[in-house]
Order: sequence, then structure tokens, then C-alpha cells
Amino acid sequence: MRTIRVPIIQAQEAYSFYRAFILEYSRNKAEIYERYGFSLQGSVGSKDWEVFAAILLNDRARRGDGADLENYEVKSATTGSSFEYQYHRNHGLDKLTDDKNVDHIFVSRSKDYMDVEVWVVERTDMTSTFDKWLPELLQNYETAGRQRFRRSVTYGFVRSQGNLLLEIRTGELTYSLETT
Repeated sequence: MRTIRVPIIQAQEAYSFYRAFILEYSRNKAEIYERYGFSLQGSVGSKDWEVFAAILLNDRARRGDGADLENYEVKSATTGSSFEYQYHRNHGLDKLTDDKNVDHIFVSRSKDYMDVEVWVVERTDMTSTFDKWLPELLQNYETAGRQRFRRSVTYGFVRSQGNLLLEIRTGELTYSLETT
């Protein structure tokens, strides 16, 4: 792993939020979901992961259509899956520009929410990705009626370019990055 600048993380506070509002929340619904033939997958929303990251990094929600937090964009996906970025026609260019100016948090989680990895990738390591997407985004909106532009960052990219901040296995906090 490469050395990056990381704020002091609040691992215990974030873990407490995870236990109460993600793990227990999903466990409480699991029986009912199963009884009626629904998968637990997707029952925890993206905003829950944004709050989890805000607690972990002592950050706050950003107003407007830009990054999720003042200093970070937060993405979540099941372990091994790619992380989707979505840009809407009206604010896509501004959002892409904003994404270039923040670091990126990637939450990789198991389908049952028992295993979680939180990675940070610095903005400088994402720049070439966003630079590649910019002409594609502009070309996408030349077609009338196109409302969204979607691209993904692979789990492999996140693991190779990022630093692991926190890891939860079988519902227990097993690792948090020590910062100095």
C-alpha cells in the first residue's frame, strides 16, 4: 500500500453506526424479506453509507449536486463489483468537475452486510479516469433525450490504488487504519 494523507478516523463511532443502523437494521428485516421472497441485497440505502463515511472521516454532507461529503465522494457496491458513477444531463459536467476535486471512499460489502471494507483513493489517483470520461460525457449529451451518463470504477482499481481504512468481518470490527 502507498502512503497517503488520511484524516484521523473515528473507527469506533462509525462501527457503532454500522452495528445499529446497517447490520441490525438489515437483520431485523431479513426474516420478513425472506418470507415474501425478497433478497436482502439493496435494503440498505446509499445515504446510510454516506453517513457511515461522514462519521468515519468526521466530515459533513455537501449541499447541492456535487460530491456527497465536503471532502469525499462515497460509493458502495457488493464485494468484487464495480462502483458506479452516474452523471445527470443538467448537472453532469459540474458533478464530474466536483468529483475531480475530492478524494473517493469506496465501501465494499457482502450481500448480507456482515463483511465491509472501506477504501480511500486520493483525487490525484482518480484524475486520469475523470479526464477520460469528460469527452465521453460531452459526447453522450449530444444525443437528444440522453439524461444520464454512467461509468464504473473496478474493485481491482480500488484495491490497487487505494488504502484500506476499515474492515469488518462477520459483523466485527477487525481493522482500522492507524493515523498519526
